[in-house]
Amino acid sequence: MELQNHYRLLNIETSADIDTIKKAFRTEIALYHPDNNKSEGARVRFDLLVEAFDILSNPKKRDAYDAILNASKTNTPAIIKPKAEEQYQEWKKESKKKSKNYWETSLTELLLLDIFLDAGLSDLLSGDLLDGIGDSLGDIGDLFDIF
Repeated sequence: MELQNHYRLLNIETSADIDTIKKAFRTEIALYHPDNNKSEGARVRFDLLVEAFDILSNPKKRDAYDAILNASKTNTPAIIKPKAEEQYQEWKKESKKKSKNYWETSLTELLLLDIFLDAGLSDLLSGDLLDGIGDSLGDIGDLFDIF
Protein backbone atom coordinates (compact mmCIF):
# COMPACT_ATOMS: atom_id res chain seq x y z
CA MET A 1 0.00 0.00 0.00
CA GLU A 2 1.28 3.45 -0.92
CA LEU A 3 0.61 5.71 2.02
CA GLN A 4 0.57 9.46 1.48
CA ASN A 5 2.18 11.46 4.28
CA HIS A 6 -0.56 14.00 4.96
CA TYR A 7 1.51 15.94 7.46
CA ARG A 8 4.21 16.52 4.88
CA LEU A 9 1.58 17.40 2.26
CA LEU A 10 0.16 20.16 4.49
CA ASN A 11 3.64 21.22 5.70
CA ILE A 12 2.77 20.66 9.36
CA GLU A 13 4.23 18.75 12.27
CA THR A 14 2.66 15.50 13.45
CA SER A 15 1.83 17.28 16.71
CA ALA A 16 -0.19 20.03 14.96
CA ASP A 17 -3.48 21.01 16.57
CA ILE A 18 -6.77 21.40 14.68
CA ASP A 19 -6.32 25.15 14.20
CA THR A 20 -2.92 24.61 12.60
CA ILE A 21 -4.36 21.90 10.36
CA LYS A 22 -7.21 24.19 9.26
CA LYS A 23 -4.87 27.09 8.57
CA ALA A 24 -2.50 24.92 6.55
CA PHE A 25 -5.39 23.43 4.60
CA ARG A 26 -6.88 26.85 3.80
CA THR A 27 -3.50 28.09 2.61
CA GLU A 28 -2.82 25.07 0.41
CA ILE A 29 -6.35 24.70 -0.95
CA ALA A 30 -6.27 28.34 -2.10
CA LEU A 31 -3.19 27.58 -4.19
CA TYR A 32 -4.73 24.60 -5.99
CA HIS A 33 -8.42 25.51 -6.25
CA PRO A 34 -9.53 25.97 -9.90
CA ASP A 35 -10.34 29.63 -9.18
CA ASN A 36 -6.58 30.20 -8.79
CA ASN A 37 -4.86 27.34 -10.57
CA LYS A 38 -5.67 25.89 -13.97
CA SER A 39 -2.56 23.70 -14.27
CA GLU A 40 -2.87 20.00 -15.06
CA GLY A 41 -1.57 18.84 -11.70
CA ALA A 42 -3.77 21.16 -9.64
CA ARG A 43 -6.70 18.73 -9.45
CA VAL A 44 -4.53 15.84 -8.26
CA ARG A 45 -2.93 17.99 -5.56
CA PHE A 46 -6.34 19.42 -4.61
CA ASP A 47 -7.74 15.90 -4.13
CA LEU A 48 -4.78 14.95 -1.93
CA LEU A 49 -5.22 18.09 0.18
CA VAL A 50 -8.89 17.33 0.77
CA GLU A 51 -7.96 13.77 1.72
CA ALA A 52 -5.31 15.03 4.14
CA PHE A 53 -7.69 17.49 5.77
CA ASP A 54 -10.51 14.97 5.95
CA ILE A 55 -8.31 12.49 7.81
CA LEU A 56 -6.28 14.81 10.01
CA SER A 57 -9.23 16.95 11.12
CA ASN A 58 -11.16 13.91 12.39
CA PRO A 59 -9.68 12.68 15.71
CA LYS A 60 -10.66 9.02 15.18
CA LYS A 61 -9.38 8.92 11.62
CA ARG A 62 -6.23 10.76 12.64
CA ASP A 63 -5.44 8.28 15.42
CA ALA A 64 -5.94 5.35 13.05
CA TYR A 65 -3.95 7.10 10.31
CA ASP A 66 -1.07 7.80 12.73
CA ALA A 67 -1.01 4.10 13.66
CA ILE A 68 -0.94 3.13 9.97
CA LEU A 69 1.78 5.72 9.26
CA ASN A 70 3.89 4.53 12.19
CA ALA A 71 3.43 0.88 11.19
CA SER A 72 4.55 1.65 7.65
CA LYS A 73 7.69 3.36 9.00
CA THR A 74 8.60 0.45 11.27
CA ASN A 75 7.57 -2.33 8.88
CA THR A 76 5.17 -3.87 11.39
CA PRO A 77 4.08 -7.39 10.40
CA ALA A 78 1.76 -7.64 7.40
CA ILE A 79 -1.12 -8.93 9.57
CA ILE A 80 -2.12 -5.31 10.24
CA LYS A 81 -1.83 -4.17 6.64
CA PRO A 82 -4.95 -5.62 4.95
CA LYS A 83 -7.39 -4.10 7.45
CA ALA A 84 -5.50 -0.81 7.54
CA GLU A 85 -5.34 -0.68 3.76
CA GLU A 86 -9.09 -1.33 3.50
CA GLN A 87 -9.80 1.47 5.96
CA TYR A 88 -7.44 3.87 4.19
CA GLN A 89 -9.00 3.08 0.80
CA GLU A 90 -12.45 3.81 2.22
CA TRP A 91 -11.23 7.18 3.48
CA LYS A 92 -9.83 7.94 0.03
CA LYS A 93 -13.23 7.23 -1.56
CA GLU A 94 -15.00 9.48 0.94
CA SER A 95 -12.56 12.33 0.43
CA LYS A 96 -12.77 11.99 -3.36
CA LYS A 97 -16.52 12.71 -3.16
CA LYS A 98 -15.91 15.73 -0.92
CA SER A 99 -13.15 16.95 -3.21
CA LYS A 100 -15.51 16.90 -6.19
CA ASN A 101 -17.96 19.14 -4.30
CA TYR A 102 -15.21 21.51 -3.16
CA TRP A 103 -13.76 21.67 -6.69
CA GLU A 104 -17.14 22.75 -8.06
CA THR A 105 -17.69 25.40 -5.37
CA SER A 106 -15.99 28.76 -5.58
CA LEU A 107 -13.04 29.25 -3.29
CA THR A 108 -14.65 32.33 -1.79
CA GLU A 109 -17.76 30.37 -0.84
CA LEU A 110 -15.70 27.56 0.69
CA LEU A 111 -13.63 29.89 2.81
CA LEU A 112 -16.53 32.12 3.86
CA LEU A 113 -18.66 29.18 4.90
CA ASP A 114 -15.80 27.65 6.84
CA ILE A 115 -14.79 30.87 8.58
CA PHE A 116 -18.17 32.41 9.35
CA LEU A 117 -20.10 29.26 10.18
CA ASP A 118 -17.12 27.76 12.00
CA ALA A 119 -17.93 24.44 10.39
CA GLY A 120 -15.43 21.94 9.13
CA LEU A 121 -15.29 21.78 5.35
CA SER A 122 -16.45 18.19 5.48
CA ASP A 123 -19.83 19.44 6.75
CA LEU A 124 -20.13 22.54 4.62
CA LEU A 125 -21.48 21.16 1.42
CA SER A 126 -23.79 18.58 2.84
CA GLY A 127 -27.36 19.09 1.71
CA ASP A 128 -28.61 19.11 5.31
CA LEU A 129 -26.46 22.06 6.33
CA LEU A 130 -27.23 24.14 3.25
CA ASP A 131 -30.92 23.24 3.42
CA GLY A 132 -30.99 24.23 7.08
CA ILE A 133 -29.43 27.60 6.31
CA GLY A 134 -31.94 28.17 3.52
CA ASP A 135 -34.82 27.20 5.80
CA SER A 136 -33.60 29.56 8.50
CA LEU A 137 -33.25 32.44 6.06
CA GLY A 138 -36.71 31.71 4.71
CA ASP A 139 -38.19 31.74 8.22
CA ILE A 140 -36.49 35.07 8.98
CA GLY A 141 -37.70 36.41 5.65
CA ASP A 142 -41.26 35.40 6.48
CA LEU A 143 -41.08 37.39 9.70
CA PHE A 144 -40.05 40.52 7.90
CA ASP A 145 -41.75 39.70 4.57
CA ILE A 146 -38.45 40.28 2.71
CA PHE A 147 -37.84 36.96 0.93
